[in-house]
Amino acid sequence: MAVIDREQRLKAGENPDLDENDPRRIHLMTVREAIDRYWESHVSGLSDGYKHSFVMLMAKWLRRVPTVATKRGKNIRNYTDLGTMFLDRPLSTIKPLDIERYQKQFTSPYVYNTALRHVLALFNWAIRMQLVDMRNPAHPLKKRKVIRQRRDYSMEQIRQITAHIFYPVFDAVPDIKDLSGIAKRDEALVKAHIVTANDQMAELCNYMGVLFLTMARPSDLANAEFAHFDLDQLIWNKHNTKGIKLSRSLYEYAYRTVPIHSKVATMVRAQRDRWPGSNLVFPSHSDPSKPRDNFRKGLARFKALPGVPDHFQLYDLKRIAISLMLTGQGVSREAVSHYVDHKGNLETTMIYDLGLVDPLRPVTQRLGELAGI
Repeated sequence: MAVIDREQRLKAGENPDLDENDPRRIHLMTVREAIDRYWESHVSGLSDGYKHSFVMLMAKWLRRVPTVATKRGKNIRNYTDLGTMFLDRPLSTIKPLDIERYQKQFTSPYVYNTALRHVLALFNWAIRMQLVDMRNPAHPLKKRKVIRQRRDYSMEQIRQITAHIFYPVFDAVPDIKDLSGIAKRDEALVKAHIVTANDQMAELCNYMGVLFLTMARPSDLANAEFAHFDLDQLIWNKHNTKGIKLSRSLYEYAYRTVPIHSKVATMVRAQRDRWPGSNLVFPSHSDPSKPRDNFRKGLARFKALPGVPDHFQLYDLKRIAISLMLTGQGVSREAVSHYVDHKGNLETTMIYDLGLVDPLRPVTQRLGELAGI
């Protein structure tokens, strides 16, 4: 309809590009103007991660000035964002060759696909809003195939990891009662270091234990509050979970309720004793009103324990737990999918499957028995 209306105005001798607010100026929307309008009407209401990715790839002039100076080192991004590359060019003059030139600067397949997704979304929005009557110039470009490195775990490694989580071993605290002078001072420093390390390990094990037994994302647990848990009925009212936002409905519930294991309740009570003045279950040590941002030191110590592979990550606990529940444990896969916020979408749930080998060994053993070997 927009194309037909434009053709009719051209046949009538009118200029369809005339600016309605300023008739003296023929207005051709530039790339920067389109990005700014797209940001205000759509992107600004999305998640912080999406907004950060959009700013870095499409419009660096929207980037906030950092409050704390940091040394980025090798992480400096030397590519040019789309808005800077085609700053004052009319949006309708952008061709597939221009988008191809923009995309060629990305060597990482992941960044390449992310940038292409942003460009597709920008032009689709402009076409839907009838700001331009054109074909999407990013359509001819294809996404690059991303080959991910598998982070596999054997059943023995899983047993070792869960044993370290639920039955942590702490370093022995030295006794300094019989010491004096410089020797007592030096041993007191060692004792303080060990006590701090043991406390960090205890809190990390509580964090990983809740992640494992609830199959939750680290982002779900980061903002969890004590008020969200009903420890008597063993219920967790999960707020701000990604699973809620997967719905295409116009409405969203404030939270969804899932049952929890009694061990989770024990860990939450331990955290309440550790942080009585904070609302968050795992608050930041520097500011208890904010969520904890990392367990870098504690995780390094955990990965040094026997049986824990170097590629272990906190998110793998969710993958391990889902994989265990998908290997014939008497629980339907649909129930597992609903519990992990996938709304029964088994295709999404199976992405987390590690493909554990040991639960499948009875198949080949039985096949050998039938063959008589």
